[in-house]
Amino acid sequence: NRFSSDQYSYRVSGGIAYIASHDNDPKHLLKFINSIFSERFQPEEGDGYQATPNKALIDLAEDAGVADKIANEAFNLHYVKWQEVINENTPEEKALWNVSGSNKGAMTTPTVTINGKLVDLNAASEKQMDPLEAILKSLGIDKKYVGKSGHMPKVTYKSKPLEL
Repeated sequence: NRFSSDQYSYRVSGGIAYIASHDNDPKHLLKFINSIFSERFQPEEGDGYQATPNKALIDLAEDAGVADKIANEAFNLHYVKWQEVINENTPEEKALWNVSGSNKGAMTTPTVTINGKLVDLNAASEKQMDPLEAILKSLGIDKKYVGKSGHMPKVTYKSKPLEL
């Protein structure tokens, strides 16, 4: 939020939590997350930041398959108190610090963990993988099988992410 004037990070992360809690199709959430980090959408940080209206986020969620009612409610700052606590404490967690790249030893976004183990998105970027592709590879499931009955990730609730 410190790099925007319109609580963009709170709206997006709260929207992700809301969609995850209210939409039963995980493909919708994954598609939405992939879209917000795409080069055509993700706003510039710092002095070049331009406000992103809720309508743009709603459209992106709906394009990802999220129902109208859910998309229209998702970005209304339902989780601000929780987000403030998370933002205060999470950057101090060394398990979330980058293990490679120019930000090694620091936490950046997006940060993804599987069973408490960091998915190295810097390594994914170096291999020209987008975040969704990296997450699915780390879980050991092909994109075409996400949300399909009978297809489970290779990673169990006890194992660490697969190597990229």
